[in-house]
Amino acid sequence: MLHATPRRLAVFVAVVDNAGFSAAASALNVSQPSVSAHIRALEKSVRGPLFERVPGRPPRLTDSGRTLYAYALDTLERAENLSTQLGQATTRVRFASQRSVTSMLRKPLVAFSASYPHVELIAHTGTFEEVHALFKSGAVDLGFVLCNGEVPDLPTEPLGRYRLAFIATPDHPLAGQTRISPERLAQHPFVTAYRNSYFGRTVASMLQAAGVPPLTIRSQAQETTMLREMVLAGMGISVMMLRSAQSDLAAGTMVELDVDLDPMYLQLRYAKNLRGNAPEIDSLVEMVRLSEGRAA
Repeated sequence: MLHATPRRLAVFVAVVDNAGFSAAASALNVSQPSVSAHIRALEKSVRGPLFERVPGRPPRLTDSGRTLYAYALDTLERAENLSTQLGQATTRVRFASQRSVTSMLRKPLVAFSASYPHVELIAHTGTFEEVHALFKSGAVDLGFVLCNGEVPDLPTEPLGRYRLAFIATPDHPLAGQTRISPERLAQHPFVTAYRNSYFGRTVASMLQAAGVPPLTIRSQAQETTMLREMVLAGMGISVMMLRSAQSDLAAGTMVELDVDLDPMYLQLRYAKNLRGNAPEIDSLVEMVRLSEGRAA
């Protein structure tokens, strides 16, 4: 049986949301040893590690950690609901999205809030795996993910699509060249999403299917913002959504390489829990569809 107080669960959620023990301690205004003690107690209760701990990297959730994270969010939300008088309750729409999807949802969320001022939006962001776990556990009504077509074990519908591009700095040896062959491209180092992440595996399989030889990976990162910084530092080429690089391309700090490959696309897709049949939920999905349906 899981023995976890609301405080212990709140500390665990803070570690996940702040991507580290020290940052969580700062956010909660407690000592880091106190945070560590709470996490050790939880790990003892579940009889296994909640985080993969690699020196120099933020802690990553294990399978048990992802399950507990979904449980903790739901439990804490229920506790908050119980403390709210029934007469003050509002409709709530809970959704989870990959961090790289967040910017795509900005305009639809603003429009939704203006149209439905009585609805409280509860948003969670994370990796594909974390969004998947939240949705499968029933902790959220909607899940927004980026993928290459249908997702096994996750019933999704498409909302938009986004072209992938090979991005580098203007002084890269391949910058300005035309119809670069996959073989020449693969001779240069890359910076990529974590190769063992769903997103990393998806992009790798798309490159392999397109005939790109195995890449030399100089560095990996979880966040698109970190990949951007690595590209700007000249560490290598990155494969990212063209949309994500538009501002840098316009500013001339990055360039798109002209690689001799057919265009490759990722899809923005959503999953809706069966219980998520409130009209407000369908309206939010439709607003995202209208906003992103023409994206490319």
